[in-house]
Amino acid sequence: MNKALKYTIYVILAIGAIVLASNIYVNHFLKNKLQDFIEERLPENMVRAYESITVETISGSLSITNASLIINNKKDSVQHTFVNVEKLKISDISYWDYLFNDEIHVESISLENPIIAYYQDRQIPVTDTVRKPVAKIYKPILIDQVKINNTKFVIFEDGKDSTKVYTNGLSVKVSGIRIDNKTVTRKIPLDYESFEAKGDTAFVKVSAYENLTVEKFLVKNRKATLNNIKLKTKYSKRELSRIIHKERDHFDLSLNSLSIDSFDFGFNNNDFFAKSKLITLDTPILEVFRDKLVADDLKVKPLYSKMIRELPFELTVDSVNIKNANIKYEERQHIKNMGGSINFKNLNAEISNVSNTYKSPVKTNLYISADFMDNTPFTAEWSFDVQNLEDRFLFKAQVGSLVADRMNSFTEPNLNVRLKGQTHKTYFTIDGNSETSNTDLKINYSNFSVTVLKKDGSTKNKFLSAVANIFVSTNSNKTNDNYREGAAEATRDKTKSIFNFLWVSLKNALAKAMTGSGKK
Repeated sequence: MNKALKYTIYVILAIGAIVLASNIYVNHFLKNKLQDFIEERLPENMVRAYESITVETISGSLSITNASLIINNKKDSVQHTFVNVEKLKISDISYWDYLFNDEIHVESISLENPIIAYYQDRQIPVTDTVRKPVAKIYKPILIDQVKINNTKFVIFEDGKDSTKVYTNGLSVKVSGIRIDNKTVTRKIPLDYESFEAKGDTAFVKVSAYENLTVEKFLVKNRKATLNNIKLKTKYSKRELSRIIHKERDHFDLSLNSLSIDSFDFGFNNNDFFAKSKLITLDTPILEVFRDKLVADDLKVKPLYSKMIRELPFELTVDSVNIKNANIKYEERQHIKNMGGSINFKNLNAEISNVSNTYKSPVKTNLYISADFMDNTPFTAEWSFDVQNLEDRFLFKAQVGSLVADRMNSFTEPNLNVRLKGQTHKTYFTIDGNSETSNTDLKINYSNFSVTVLKKDGSTKNKFLSAVANIFVSTNSNKTNDNYREGAAEATRDKTKSIFNFLWVSLKNALAKAMTGSGKK
């Protein structure tokens, strides 16, 4: 072997040794820097631990295995948040940007199988008016993509039934992230370009009485889709009536899917906002039971316009579509039975401008079509201006042919009234506000009679039935156009819902028409 070849080999080996030594040194240096960051840069109320740290200088990546983080209250050191991550990997750290652009640029961060538990009742609320950063940021951090895979996330609250929120199999991908000294002071401490999430199951305790479950959900490209949604009262009807002290509806709601299109949310000067172009509810089935034997809830029930107007955040929804819904309402008036029911089937609704950000005279409009009591065509138009402080509204409806005895499933157990005959066509318009309403009604009917029942709910009260039928006209065709008309006023009971107000308004006008005391 000649001297030149030996010299070349020695040089190559020397360079290799220098590179290897440099790599070992840089790995050791970066590992120490990361350890220093974990130990010194994170706030003192965050307890952190990990099994190992691996740094790969050439690829510009590092990994932390079996990492954990516990967050305490600063005042009393009570632990309220627990995070465990099987593996955290940071890939393709740009040394060039770190050295020459004075920023930390990372291609991707991935977290595998994290488990997050938050005990809401243990955390002491922050009372500072000035929001403090979650950590000190010495250089802007740019992350092309963050992936969080197969997460289990739980929020607990105080009490026996302590699980408030639960989700399993949650995976999240966030792209185009920037974190700097400005962003860390905000409620959402980062800027991002896109967000995706999916999960297998989700559970939310809506209240002490109702739970919400979702089988699968996907959020992608500013669209959210939730499948097999159920909102249910967790007690039986009788059990709910036994444990509550004031009237409360028993709910059973299910939807095939709920989709939210072109959505956006965030904070403007720490004020939350939510937007969507279109929300679609596919095949909702709703059963509501109200036990009137329980004491009334006498708190004031605001109309929908006021409820939207006074939301604690900005809401802007251009359109809401309800497809092929079935609604059943049951009401119990007497202790001897569980009450009667009315229903709307094949209900479709288009709702526009569900918002508290639009300005007058833009109105919220509802267009509804359904089959009432199984096969009676029903259409309605409902409109109101959210910004109108008098809560004015207009409700117009048209009801097709209805055999009166179909209503007996509701009127007999609740009102001790049995109906007979048929209505052929009914039109009514309710012009109202938060205080009163004026209703105009036209109805065409035939062979109508009323039977008032005794307290046993089955035996006819002959005297009261005779008196009632003195005042109720049997047919509407005594008038020239075969319609009887009625106009009436109603005063709103503010402790009742808007639907009670609509019903009272309609009932007053209907009584005027059928007794002949209304206009003709």
